[in-house]
Amino acid sequence: MSNQNHERHESNGPQELDALSNDALWQSTLTANAARRRAIARLLMHLALIEERRLHLVRGYSSLYDLCVRCLGMSEGQAHRSVSGAHAARSFPPALEMIADGRLHLTGLSLIAKRLTPENHVQLLEDVAGKTKADILIVLARWFPRPDVPDRVEPVSGGSAGGEQGNLGLDGAQRSRVEPLSEERFLVHFSGSAELKAKLEHAQNLMSHVSRRLEVVFERALDSLIRELENKQWGKTERPRRSGGRKDQRPSRADKREVYERDGAQCSYVSPSGVRCTARAFLQYDHVDPLGKGGGGEARNGRLLCAAHNDLHARQAYGSEVIDEKIRRARATAEQAGAADASQDTKDKCDKLRVALVTMGFKKTECCKVVAALGTEAERLPLDQLIREALLRLTPR
Repeated sequence: MSNQNHERHESNGPQELDALSNDALWQSTLTANAARRRAIARLLMHLALIEERRLHLVRGYSSLYDLCVRCLGMSEGQAHRSVSGAHAARSFPPALEMIADGRLHLTGLSLIAKRLTPENHVQLLEDVAGKTKADILIVLARWFPRPDVPDRVEPVSGGSAGGEQGNLGLDGAQRSRVEPLSEERFLVHFSGSAELKAKLEHAQNLMSHVSRRLEVVFERALDSLIRELENKQWGKTERPRRSGGRKDQRPSRADKREVYERDGAQCSYVSPSGVRCTARAFLQYDHVDPLGKGGGGEARNGRLLCAAHNDLHARQAYGSEVIDEKIRRARATAEQAGAADASQDTKDKCDKLRVALVTMGFKKTECCKVVAALGTEAERLPLDQLIREALLRLTPR
């Protein structure tokens, strides 16, 4: 069978997939993923043999990496991972088996490839089995710990934030990174504004009788922030009151606190097969029996759901058409409010421009004409730039 015929035989077109039931689609996805894993393992073995025979050189490619990018059409990152994986799989065949059966992904293998030795590969592969990239980095930090690094705050140029990936700097870049140094210690990089730097230094001065170390300052600040937000969002406090068993539609602070602590600050959705959602961000208070269908606000009818599973429950309870319409109305209202705010901002900016020009000694009638002419520009230009534009029009050349 030719490659073309084989691909046609193996592929499932959109129409064929659309005809599958939910259970069949799920099973088909698992089957396709298993085939993907086996294909990756087979490809790594091919690459290892090609390099061993120097076949890539004969075919005109300077390296295995060059072959992966120019011939196989991989991205640079994918090529790097594939080359690292091929080297490791050739020297340590158990890694190839783990790729094929899903116990290890290609990114994970590329992370540990240079750390594998004949002496440690069995235990190290066992330790990283079934783990995410972040978990594997922690395993590596446990195996090969590094010392803490000293605190450092330094300015970064506007174009260099990506290279440093977020030392606390002055350019306002939003890049950040958390890098494990050992099993219990992490290196945290991020960028911030000059205002943040000033606040940090002020906090260090206020904390100087305890410690000026960034770790201590940030931990104290985060402890305070967590207490504030848990209290505000979920009613968590050092002196909690018991729930009064209210049966109206709005849950009390005590109800929210009880549900938050009971569900462990995590989405409580569990699939029919027993898989629990692990989301801890964008949590929402959901009613098991929906409010619109007679459900009450007491804790026993409450649960934590992430936004996605809350939306799923709402669609199951009320239907997608009803929820889509609610979302459409909410977005329309938000857009109208945003347009009104923008319109008011533009009006305020024009008023300030008119006052500034009159204060400079220009006639009021001329100022009003210029402000009207610049009305559309006022939506996008800052006030100082608007003043410069107005002066160019008012000042004779």
